[in-house]
Amino acid sequence: MNDVDERVRALRPDALTEDSYRSRREADLARAFAEARPRPRSVFRPTFRPGFRLTPRVALVGALVGLAAAVTAPAVVTGTIGLRGPGGGRTAELAYPDQTSAGSTAATPGTPVVTLDARSFLLAGAETAARETAPKGRYWFDRTRTFEPVGSGAVVAHTDESWSDGKDGRLSSNQDVQVTFETDSDEAAWKAKGSPSLWPAPRTEDFSMVLGMQIGTKTLTLGKEQKLPGDVEGLERWLRSAHREGSFADFAFEGARHLLSMPTSAATRASMLRILAAQPGLVLKQGVLDPLGRTGTAVSTANGHHTLVIDESGARLLAFLYDGPDEKPRATDSRTVFIPARKGLKVAYESSGWVNELGARK
Repeated sequence: MNDVDERVRALRPDALTEDSYRSRREADLARAFAEARPRPRSVFRPTFRPGFRLTPRVALVGALVGLAAAVTAPAVVTGTIGLRGPGGGRTAELAYPDQTSAGSTAATPGTPVVTLDARSFLLAGAETAARETAPKGRYWFDRTRTFEPVGSGAVVAHTDESWSDGKDGRLSSNQDVQVTFETDSDEAAWKAKGSPSLWPAPRTEDFSMVLGMQIGTKTLTLGKEQKLPGDVEGLERWLRSAHREGSFADFAFEGARHLLSMPTSAATRASMLRILAAQPGLVLKQGVLDPLGRTGTAVSTANGHHTLVIDESGARLLAFLYDGPDEKPRATDSRTVFIPARKGLKVAYESSGWVNELGARK
């Protein structure tokens, strides 16, 4: 547990909107970096006059003035990626006249220029997420746009919406289906077969049952999602107890795409980001377009199998990308949803939130 963790735990939620994400990002990044790396050492060089004697009190005041100047200097966050050691590490440099980081604008003389890396980006996002407070409603609404490889070079894009209050709700699936092919020859081969249907027809139906989401060995329902641990240690214990195979880093990213898009608490989402930040070898890439063309920052596992595209605040999930081996289907109970991922899967999280009526959208 570090000082940043203690500070976040002490924070109380306040209103968080789309605009406040942007306004808080710079401060959150600067604060996270400040906690994570040594502060620049200030050099106090007093000017002596003949016969002038520096007393301990004068020396102390001078040192405090120099320290205050170092602490209050604003941080300029750049797009340069620096990876050092497990977890992505941190790199930082001080920019002075005629010195700038790659991808940055010229810095004000004496202004620290921070090189952004995946771990620090996620830690700053955790601080933003910890302050979020969501309005309540009867139904949790969710809309996703999924791009699924279905074989023979075909990819099916479809939109799905759901409303649920924990026991009743509505599912609207397979909307706005579009089929694309990797190559012209793939499409020609499909047409030669008579252009067979590659995806089920659109369907909307109301239901009365408890829906579950499978994460490892655990099944989460709407009520359980909101009771997940809000501290890093407790949430990591829960994740590790659900972990069944493969690397924990990959599993954590897989779990994060669900926990960051579900109606979990602000504390749970912040802790999930902190757990991701602690994984080894994270890779960060800025200015990435998600499947819907939205600009975000991509954070990937070391093997590149799992990628989360996160908005500029570091706290809002835009998309999940899977580039690992095809998963094998697994048997589940009738209330649990398990959809095996295939290499090339992309899920864009369009909209979600609490609403008061079936059919209402955020």
